Amino acid sequence: MKAIFFDTGPIITLVLSRLDWILPILKEKYGGKFYITPAVKFELVDRPIKIKRFEFEALQVMKLINDGVLEIYSDVPHKKVKDLKLFTNSAFKINNKTMDVVQEGELEAVTVALEMGADAVVMDERTLRLLIEESSEMEKLLEMRFHRNVTVDLSKIKQFSQQFKKVKIIRSIELVSTAYKLGLLNSFVPKLKQGRNILVDAVLWATKANGCAVTNQEIEEIKNYLL
Repeated sequence: MKAIFFDTGPIITLVLSRLDWILPILKEKYGGKFYITPAVKFELVDRPIKIKRFEFEALQVMKLINDGVLEIYSDVPHKKVKDLKLFTNSAFKINNKTMDVVQEGELEAVTVALEMGADAVVMDERTLRLLIEESSEMEKLLEMRFHRNVTVDLSKIKQFSQQFKKVKIIRSIELVSTAYKLGLLNSFVPKLKQGRNILVDAVLWATKANGCAVTNQEIEEIKNYLL
């Protein structure tokens, strides 16, 4: 079965960027399932719907679920995820205290994606992506984030990376780029000189501003590819 799992971040990025409407079209063209896990649903709907500031965003995600665009994958090995969270977070310490580096939602997503052989996990947050793809950069990232020396158990990080190296990670910015290549954003091209350049710049920077971990250089590279 064709399937893609979503972490919390990319859905929030698309909602805040007013681009969540591309999801049902992308799903139809993909011809498979778009899944979220219960922990991701909790982060997207159950918790924010109780906070006035985030209530409407939660309703937008709820509509995607009610419309069948996002389906909840409930067969999660909760003990395995919990053990994995404890194991992974124990690899990072500040002043000999462990750090809460990875969250349950993202771990659920990669765990079930690996178990069922899903095509990809959509994840905007940099931490878990680095753990899987470039674990050697984790220490540098955390020290920049917390402005303190971080002790890293490299053997644990290597073990985690080896376990999940087969999981393909993509970001919301790749989904937006695909939508552009499919012509889904054509109606937004302004009737101005270099209109397509303006549009591509606008949507890529919107994803960055709304949570997608992407560098300025990456944005320029993606723009060059799309244009």
